Amino acid sequence: IYTSSDARAEPTLASSAIAKAAMALGVVIIEQCAVRTLQMSAGKVSGVVTEKGEIRCDQVLLAGGMWSRRFLGNLGVSLPTLALTCSVLRTHPMQGPTEIAVGAPDFSFRKHKDGGFIITQRGKLDAFLTLDHLLLAKQYMPQFRAQRSVLNVSLGRYFFKDLALSRRWSADSVSPFERVRVQDPAANPQLNNDAMNNLIAAWPVFEQAKIAQAWAGTIDVTPDSNPVIGPVAQIPGLTVATGFSGHGFGTSPAAGQLAADIVSGHTPIIDPSPYRFDRF
Repeated sequence: IYTSSDARAEPTLASSAIAKAAMALGVVIIEQCAVRTLQMSAGKVSGVVTEKGEIRCDQVLLAGGMWSRRFLGNLGVSLPTLALTCSVLRTHPMQGPTEIAVGAPDFSFRKHKDGGFIITQRGKLDAFLTLDHLLLAKQYMPQFRAQRSVLNVSLGRYFFKDLALSRRWSADSVSPFERVRVQDPAANPQLNNDAMNNLIAAWPVFEQAKIAQAWAGTIDVTPDSNPVIGPVAQIPGLTVATGFSGHGFGTSPAAGQLAADIVSGHTPIIDPSPYRFDRF
């Protein structure tokens, strides 16, 4: 299927442009400053406690990706998201078969701004087991049965690294988000090799590709693969936008608009009910 209105974008350029536009409208962005927990007054949000002090407010939007479950768990609220890892590679500049972003059953690629291609094994993800995978196994069993062939399930060092991170902490103690500032998992060379071999079988021109970079990213998935965008009933003043299941960048403009509408009390851009927090 070819969709002429489809487009592509560079995440680093787009996110920086969005941040600059937000700051031009008065948004203050504070980097390297983890939010540890919420401050509550009279049963509702009255601020956030950060590692550098408290910020007073009456509305909070939690868009913490895979960290959202742990943040909410510390508040006694369960969010059933799990982490999966996707491996990706980038080639040096080369002549390719098309400028169109392509998704096939066992590979996908798009043109990079420097003239190379971003390539991934579209049909495979690494599922490094953690305690959460065991705790949420029942909720994910239908999805697991349907997608078992696309998951590399393994038990190893990630289980113990995750186990070492706190699940409960106080406002004046160091949070897990300070101990692990950025998730930077190692790429799976086998998955990336498979992606290249599958791509070469479809387009032999990629035999000339030279690999410039390989990396991996952690994505948070939900039991129905749809995001959670909506208020948390147990904590008045708290709204969540998380669980984008690998589609966060592409859907972020609309998802951000919906989240902003909910937080500000404006008429939502679309019906938010499919993304409500309590559907699980």
